[in-house]
Amino acid sequence: MGVEVVPANYTTTAQQATAQDAFSNSDMNAGDFLTLMIQELVNQDPLDPMKSQDLLNQVSQIKNMQTLSSLDATMATMTTQQEVTTAGSLIGKQVSGVSKKDKDVTGVVEKVTVGSKTGVTLVTAAGDEISLDKVTAITEAPKK
Repeated sequence: MGVEVVPANYTTTAQQATAQDAFSNSDMNAGDFLTLMIQELVNQDPLDPMKSQDLLNQVSQIKNMQTLSSLDATMATMTTQQEVTTAGSLIGKQVSGVSKKDKDVTGVVEKVTVGSKTGVTLVTAAGDEISLDKVTAITEAPKK
């Protein structure tokens, strides 16, 4: 009976493919990355430990990932604020566009709504809802 000695840092092709899939997944966050790094440290070969420069590089990557995530959230907030400002300036104006019911509509903007899933929406006096990105024309409201 023979015993095969396998180094602790040995990975199979299937394990490598799984790791590559994890890195290609855009939903990987800093916590996932940290967990992966800790598992790498726990499972490393004690006779060939990770070099401190490699560890520093990984910690730096975590910090970069957190910074980019924070920047992404900030940019999303700023974009929404800009869209609300733009939509607010359209109150009292006549707009044309494609409604949420996929119909071409024209009407005077009465109010603006903001939803986490629906985004910035213009609501006309007739009750039609037009997403800000579906507006095709803006004119002065007709005189009464």
